[in-house]
Amino acid sequence: MIARLRRSLSFSNVIACLALFVALGGSVYAAGKISGKQIRPRSLPGNRIKPKSIQPNRIKPNSLSGRQINEKTLTGVSAAALAEVQYQATTTTLPSDGRRVSATANCPPDTYVIGGGVTLSNENQANVNGSGPSALRTGWTATAYSYWWFGPGPTMTVTAICVVVEKPRGAANNVHYEPAG
Repeated sequence: MIARLRRSLSFSNVIACLALFVALGGSVYAAGKISGKQIRPRSLPGNRIKPKSIQPNRIKPNSLSGRQINEKTLTGVSAAALAEVQYQATTTTLPSDGRRVSATANCPPDTYVIGGGVTLSNENQANVNGSGPSALRTGWTATAYSYWWFGPGPTMTVTAICVVVEKPRGAANNVHYEPAG
């Protein structure tokens, strides 16, 4: 048996077996000896981390954005960021000469528009051309015209739905936050 073993033991076989044991032993050693403190920040891509392997208490507060969160899995989330809903309205009389008139219901300072609308006092005498948020999202703007040629024209009332948007904790004062939409 020893003679048979000596015939199959060549220099290349011994080196190959030795390399195999070193390679296998090295990865086992590395797996048991590398800790999170030895991994450089931002060096692991997300696809290299096993799902559900990071505990919630290991995630830095306010470090995740909407891209990392599946909204369908959120429970118990309320509209806490919407501290106060306010309605602002403005009314204007449409001229009886067919000119288009724009009017804006402006939100109070430090609030933003999340919706709005427009109503006419008489829909048989005027048309609304369009309505939507103002350019900076600080109000709701509507445009209308009257085709009533006799006497004063109908009125148009523009309403804005405004909310206070709370800044996240630790946000810099020079950062401008706007609601989505």
